[in-house]
Amino acid sequence: MYKSPFLKKKEEDFPEVKEKNEGKFTAWAKKNGFKDACSAANAVMKDKDNYKPNVVKMANYAKNFGCKRK
Repeated sequence: MYKSPFLKKKEEDFPEVKEKNEGKFTAWAKKNGFKDACSAANAVMKDKDNYKPNVVKMANYAKNFGCKRK
């Protein structure tokens, strides 16, 4: 059966975070004085040049898959 690429994916179809990486961005955010991961993700994505590439990747994931659900 043909599956349209425009159909929304189910929640379980989202890219999974490896168990060893769960909570890394939230811990980083709290350590750096942010209220929560979403506020940290917004700040990081507005000023990507001042953060390490791995932090930007985590922030992008948080913004795309975590912060929109709230």
